[in-house]
Parts: sequence; structure tokens; C-alpha cells
Amino acid sequence: MIHWQEFKDRNSDVVASENYICSADEIGLILVSGNDARDFLQNQLSNDIGLIDEESLQISSYSTPKGRMLGIFRVVQVSNGYILVTARSMVMPLLQQLFKYIVQSQVTLADASDYFARFAIVSDHTDVIGHSLLPTDTNTVIQTDSVIAMRLEPLATQQRFLLLCLSADEAIDLWHQFAANLKVAAYQSFHLSEIRAGIPAIYPQTSEEFVLQMANLGALGGVSFKKGCYPGQEIVARMQYLGKLKRRMYLAELETEQLPEPGDELVVQGKEDADGSGKVVDAEFDERGLCHCLYIAQIAKADAGHLNLLKQPGTTIRNVDLPYSLEI
Repeated sequence: MIHWQEFKDRNSDVVASENYICSADEIGLILVSGNDARDFLQNQLSNDIGLIDEESLQISSYSTPKGRMLGIFRVVQVSNGYILVTARSMVMPLLQQLFKYIVQSQVTLADASDYFARFAIVSDHTDVIGHSLLPTDTNTVIQTDSVIAMRLEPLATQQRFLLLCLSADEAIDLWHQFAANLKVAAYQSFHLSEIRAGIPAIYPQTSEEFVLQMANLGALGGVSFKKGCYPGQEIVARMQYLGKLKRRMYLAELETEQLPEPGDELVVQGKEDADGSGKVVDAEFDERGLCHCLYIAQIAKADAGHLNLLKQPGTTIRNVDLPYSLEI
């Protein structure tokens, strides 16, 4: 993939919100293959692997036995197994965790990130989204011998796609086809679209911090309450059927010049030490310099507007509506 690396490194660092194409090499890929791959993932992840095929994908998560998420994925079935799409920084930590549970299963785990050129498209142009290689429905997949094209959750009128290409030459050719009608932008643009779409990510700084319901995975279809056991299932089920959710994920806009980092503490206004009120999930600047932030916090405090960033006490957190309903 050296050819692809050289190509994508020459591309733009412009931030865009609509009608763009960008490299997505910050996304990592884990390949799970072998005769027992399906059963292995069914026993580890929160969602029902049996509900997808090579033409669909799903959001899922992987947790500790205490119900704290180690990772969040988009899961894609391929001819030789499954690809878990996640943050690049999480690939090795997650592989180390998953290796512990293989035991005698016929399962092979591998970092597949460097085997694929990866780029994203966000557009409402009919001549782009109507391309024969791009799926027509949300959370569906089109696969050829060398390309996996995913249609992700839309954002307003913009349709979002992620493409994985085994051939660098084919990736560059497709790039040029799409770029003829799109702006070339930085990965920051796609990262921003994920945040504004309300899609949570886990990073090393936030591993084992959140139960999946806190991150709105129920509303995103990222959990099955009908499947069998998986790590943390008892905690997740208890929260769903017996408990009352006290924390959830919010989308906010912040006027700041300092980008919050995953895991940054939120505190009650006036507090000078961490008080357990909440943590940043993810954040990114848009083209105007406005910060868009996902955070998980105590519902009562967040709804009352009583929270500040511990590191930036003068920064106002303005909650905005998520693009999906929290009724599940």
C-alpha cells in the first residue's frame, strides 16, 4: 500500500462539512476469520452477528465482564470472515483482549488496516451517490473482489460512505472518479461527520469507562437483548430491564480554541477537581472553528446545563439535538 500512502499524503488538509472525499487511514480494521469466526464474535460482541450478511453491516461493542466497553465497531461480513471497523489506535489493544478468548477455537485475528486503502465520501450529489458501487440504503454494503463500500448513517441531506480497497491502483482510480464532483478534504472532515451523526468511539483514554447504554448504542441498534451471553451481558441487561439510566451521551457545540480530548473531565460549574459528572467521548472542529463534542454525563446535570470542562472552566457547553431518537 506504499503507492496509496504516497498518493493520499499529497491530498488536502481542508475541513469540509458537505460534498467531499477524504482519506480515512485513521480508521483501523480487524479481520476475524476461521471456521469458528461467527460463533466467536457472537460470544464476544453485544449485537447479534446472525442478523448481518455480506450486504449489510451493524454497530456493535465489546465489553469487560463488568459491562465497561473496550471498543465499538462497525461489523462487516466478508467472504472469509468478518471485518471490525474501529479507531486505528484501538486495533492492537482490542486484538490483545480478543486473543485471550480464542482458546481452542478455529479463529484467526489480524490487523488488516494496512491491507486496504480507505477513504470516505460525504455528498448529496446524485451523480456521486448514484454510482453503481455505492449502496442505496443505510447500513448496507456492496462488495466486489477488491472493494467493500459501506453506506453509513446520513447526516441531514448528506449521505456518508466508507470504502475499503485491496488494490491501491483501484482506490486511486475510484478516488479520481469521485473527486471530479467533490472537494478533497482532510480526514478531520469525516471525523466531524461521525460526531455530528452521534456515533460514539472508544479510544485508549476512554477504554473501560462506559456501559454501552450510556453511549446511546441501544438507540443506534448496537445491542441485541435477545441473544445469548457475552462479556458484560448481565450488567447491560440489568440496566435495561431493572435500572434507570443515569448517564447518557450528548452532542454539544463549544466555543473554544482548545480541542477537548477523549476522557477529559466534565464537572459541575465552579468545581476545581473531577467530581464524576461526565467525560468527553470525542470532539472535532468544523471549518468555522466551532467545536462539536460528544460527551457522556449524568443526565440531571447535563439537562440542567450545569456542566463545564474541568480544563476549560470558561467554555460554555451548548447541547444540540442528536440526529436520532433516544426512544428504544
